[in-house]
Amino acid sequence: MKATLDIPDALYRRVKAKSALAGRPIRDVAIRLFSEWADQPIEAAPAVEEPPQKLPPWFGVVNTYAAKVRRHDMTAVRESIARHRT
Repeated sequence: MKATLDIPDALYRRVKAKSALAGRPIRDVAIRLFSEWADQPIEAAPAVEEPPQKLPPWFGVVNTYAAKVRRHDMTAVRESIARHRT
């Protein structure tokens, strides 16, 4: 498979120079690096807790209740409605 990569010029020149000194084509170097990276186990990204969203100004009266909620998007609203339906 052919792929086109946008590599910064300075980095490409360094890789090209080092691969020439080692007597290896850049293609072989790239394949080796991709293979090593792909064979490593996937590291789980650390859980990042998102800061609470700023409340919209139209919340007004319901601000007391809204301040207790972290997300105010429509998905969160639908989930909340579904949880409290009886």
